[in-house]
Amino acid sequence: MQFIVFVAFAIVLSIPDAGPPWTTVRSPLGMWGITIGQIPLACLVAAVYSRRVMRKLEREPAWLPGAQRVLARGGAAVRLALFAGLCASLYLTPLAGVVRSWPAVHRIFGLDEVLLLLPFLLATIGSWAVLYPADRAIRRVSLELQLWAAVPAHPVWTPRAYLSFMLRHHVLIILVPMLPIVVANDFVAAYSGPIRRFTHIAWADQAVLVALAGVVFFFAPVLLRLIWQTYPLPAGELRRRLETLCERIGLTYREILVWQSDGMVVNAAVMGLLRPVRYILLSDGLIEMMDDEKIEAVFGHEAGHVKCRHMQYYLLFAILSMLVIGGITELAVWMRPDLLRGGSAFQDYLQIGAMLGIVLIWLVGFGAVSRRFEWQADQFGARSITPSAENCRLPCFHHGTARLASPDPPPPPHDPVCATGAEVFAEALVRIASLNGIPLDARSWRHSSIANRVDMLRSYSRNPSLALRLERTVAAIKVFLLVGVIVGLAIGLKLYWPAGSHQPRLMPDPPEPVAPAHRV
Repeated sequence: MQFIVFVAFAIVLSIPDAGPPWTTVRSPLGMWGITIGQIPLACLVAAVYSRRVMRKLEREPAWLPGAQRVLARGGAAVRLALFAGLCASLYLTPLAGVVRSWPAVHRIFGLDEVLLLLPFLLATIGSWAVLYPADRAIRRVSLELQLWAAVPAHPVWTPRAYLSFMLRHHVLIILVPMLPIVVANDFVAAYSGPIRRFTHIAWADQAVLVALAGVVFFFAPVLLRLIWQTYPLPAGELRRRLETLCERIGLTYREILVWQSDGMVVNAAVMGLLRPVRYILLSDGLIEMMDDEKIEAVFGHEAGHVKCRHMQYYLLFAILSMLVIGGITELAVWMRPDLLRGGSAFQDYLQIGAMLGIVLIWLVGFGAVSRRFEWQADQFGARSITPSAENCRLPCFHHGTARLASPDPPPPPHDPVCATGAEVFAEALVRIASLNGIPLDARSWRHSSIANRVDMLRSYSRNPSLALRLERTVAAIKVFLLVGVIVGLAIGLKLYWPAGSHQPRLMPDPPEPVAPAHRV
């Protein structure tokens, strides 16, 4: 859902001020019908799948995976309905131009984007409210099973707690950092002319926007720890074990936090590029329902993201995607400069196409990169709980108690994954899936399925060459991202530096900015 919210912002920012240049639904009745219709459409889809979940539980009350799969498909269908409704309202109607023509909108930076997103956000909340009975029914069955197994359990959350959690963890996590960026984008657009003339640099306004976005990105973890309602992990045996692990692997951080979810979520997360704003989060459900060894393995997975510098390379991916799309749009203008001089419609098409291109790159490329980074973090998590040779209970290449099957095998990697460490982390993943109501074979855009991750972990410990192959693949991805960004920035500097050598074709001098009193 977080990706859909991100895409929603991207779509809104891609719409030209007067709306899309192609023919749209012009009648006010049709425009408002499509815009407001997003809400009942998403709620209707949610209602269909909520009813299917209830029927599944009525027929097979003790078989949770079947109901969980239906609910997962329902969530995917709702996300598709939300995306379709947003695209229809912004691409098929003149809604953007109408909203931006309102006098009050011109006085507040970012207000137009918020108003354009409002129906989408209301549709999102409405669909969650409709899906809540299905989620509650599944959790009630899970609660009964936990009570039978004599494991810690919490009462199923109330509708208010459920909606609050979903809003904070799926919308506000994107909305809060994006709002300052949207405001900065409007500010830079209004004053781009003076910024360029003051600096004598044609792309100075874009540099200011990137700098402001970087500041927001850097401090975002401080805001998100408040949104997610966290508190420092209390002193005790668990904190001592985790601090010892951090000292052993050289991990620095600002704080280890407990992520409050009323015990409904069993998971962990890490956020923050640098130590002053780096937080590692463990959910309250994870702490209550998992033993310390498995918690340490999950913590090691999050530490792996930091030690392998995955977040820095995610940032490089974002920069490279913008450089690629920017290069494509520049090439299009170079091939047909007459269309740009003939009017603004061609530029509007390029603006919308560029944003859709970035979304497509993220949809395809980021998922592929993220899954391999997750697999590498899984390896790191398994290695972080490697026991001594005496305590390793399985044949293991790490401890020299296993042999390769081939008669003339190549030497194993320098640090093979311990079989016991891999098995403990695999058990932790299965336990997390069970407690969160996630089917083992449920696909994940960023992580792949739990079943696949478990199989790969065990394969890494049984066949060290597979672990080495993954490390080489990840290394190649990192080199590609780094070299791509360096080459892209070098080309950009060649084209646009010094300031007077090349005026960006898609950035003509804007008209004089609106007086400061016009927009507060």
